[in-house]
Amino acid sequence: MYRVTAYFNSYKVSKIFKNFYDAIDYKDNADAHYPNKLTFETGVFSMKEIIYDSWNGVMNMNVNPLRHIPDTNVRHMVLQVLAWMWCIVFSMYIGSWFVMGVSMVAHALLLAAIVITVSTFEVARTNPTFFTNRVDNGINSRAFGGEHE
Repeated sequence: MYRVTAYFNSYKVSKIFKNFYDAIDYKDNADAHYPNKLTFETGVFSMKEIIYDSWNGVMNMNVNPLRHIPDTNVRHMVLQVLAWMWCIVFSMYIGSWFVMGVSMVAHALLLAAIVITVSTFEVARTNPTFFTNRVDNGINSRAFGGEHE
């Protein structure tokens, strides 16, 4: 197996090939876009690595082609609509409309939980004092001695 990885300023593109000539062709194509660094690796890659790269290629909106949409909310909505589409396709394949409803709700809850988690991490990174529990910043909470005011 062969892996070609092109490193650009804000992201990297990596693809694994079974055929040597396909890998060479992809390397030449990637090189035409002037990456900062380009690697060509040979060898066997672990199944964990292949699954991780495949997951990110579909589900990570900073890696898949949705990264070109500048608004994060629009990216999330497009990903949500795609998830619902796959719920519908899967439920029609199974032949149960009940599965479709459960699957849509489950996907909506899962993606909403991911968005809330990522948003919380982003607020913690950019504004760490947002979560402080101090009386002097206007939050009605316990005083520094531990008692209510």
